[in-house]
Amino acid sequence: MEKRQYYIDWIRVLAFGLLIFYHTGMFFVPWGWHVKNNVIVQGHEFWMEIMNPWRLPLLFFISGVGVSFALKSRTGLQFIGERAKRLLIPLAFGMFVIVTPQIYFERLQNNQFSGSYFEFFPSVFSFVAYPKGNFSWHHLFVFSVLATPFFLWLKSKSFFKFENSFANYLNLVACFLPLSICYFLLRSDWETTHNLVSDWYNFTVSFLFFIMGYVIGGQPINWDIFEKYRKINLSIALGWILFSMSFDAIFGSLSDNIFLVQILNSVMKMLVIWCMIMAICGFAKHHLNFSNSFVKYANRAVYPFYILHQTVIIIIGFYIADYQVHHLIKFFFIVFATFGVCGLIYHFWIKPFWVMRLFFGVK
Repeated sequence: MEKRQYYIDWIRVLAFGLLIFYHTGMFFVPWGWHVKNNVIVQGHEFWMEIMNPWRLPLLFFISGVGVSFALKSRTGLQFIGERAKRLLIPLAFGMFVIVTPQIYFERLQNNQFSGSYFEFFPSVFSFVAYPKGNFSWHHLFVFSVLATPFFLWLKSKSFFKFENSFANYLNLVACFLPLSICYFLLRSDWETTHNLVSDWYNFTVSFLFFIMGYVIGGQPINWDIFEKYRKINLSIALGWILFSMSFDAIFGSLSDNIFLVQILNSVMKMLVIWCMIMAICGFAKHHLNFSNSFVKYANRAVYPFYILHQTVIIIIGFYIADYQVHHLIKFFFIVFATFGVCGLIYHFWIKPFWVMRLFFGVK
């Protein structure tokens, strides 16, 4: 029996946990988001700009890693059925129950709507995609279904030699090149909207990280390489992020309309994201290859937390936005309240009941 790689559980738990801090930060910075604090605080941008490039690619990569283990004991149809149960049902539930309040409170704060939630709710069924309308979704189930035939081929013996070709550091680093090509070809024409049918840059890059998680993250030898070169990868990623932030602060950002700048961004932005993911995986393997009661519990709770957290942050933020309190007090209040509310909902309303576990994708 294959030994469980506990560091993968830790990455999953910590990556999803970081989303609560990041989305709480969105309440305070000038970047577009659903609701905003009464005072915009640019000081949060520093740590958020460090996280922003790699936070979602890491989630898609680690999801692909999970698929690589799931498919070892399942046929393609079994896998799609399991994905439908764990992703499609929560997706449908989330679109109509969890996501709708986020849009409602955004409309309230922006004076785009003034009625009760029950008056607002029927507008969802016009099925006009957010941000123009009040209907929204996410991509992970679509990724799973689209990738399944490819994943099944990857299980075949014909892929074995190709799969093992990644097993050295330079070849692993070179995996950023398809991402750079996507950035160069798609980034300027397709603004990120999280709309399934008009978000081709974000969709393609996220899908590639999902595939990379399956192909690369499913092989233990690659994790040994991540561990060995973790400090180099972290130095590359953090070094370029800090250099880029400093350059922009001193000289101003370069226009992405310049061809050479497009080339530079295509190469360096994707290299940085990929090096950061490899560094996180390497440090996790080195320091977090153990289990305890916390990670066992959190690993089961992480998907409900993911589904719930942004709605909880938005509701709390909406009601405290106008309080004259220091932003750090508000920030940590929202963070701890969100962890607390999500934890209580999971422990008392989701975990004990099979119907709720079904709606929130809990095994």
